[in-house]
Amino acid sequence: MVNLDFNGTLIATDDEGFLLDQTQWSPELMHFMALKDGLTLTENHIAVIEIVRNYHQKYATTPAMRALIALLRQEGHAALASSLALARLFPQGAAKSAARYAGLTKPAKCI
Repeated sequence: MVNLDFNGTLIATDDEGFLLDQTQWSPELMHFMALKDGLTLTENHIAVIEIVRNYHQKYATTPAMRALIALLRQEGHAALASSLALARLFPQGAAKSAARYAGLTKPAKCI
């Protein structure tokens, strides 16, 4: 367990930065976590993160990469709907990073 100091509040995460208490997530924390990783979130990042959060809310799991690409296409984000586009947005892994910034648990199939 690692404690992340967010504006004077300690946020418990696992060793990879995934929140241990999903109720502590907020858009502000999402941006803070990304900045801590050297990433400034754009509208495109946020669109991916929101799709991952919505999927998780509906199915209690995160989408696999193929499902994420299909969802992006369905939601009108065709320009983001490829492995290459997602890799550019999230250099440390799209499914893993989007889930982390979304305040969710680590995707089951991520290394």
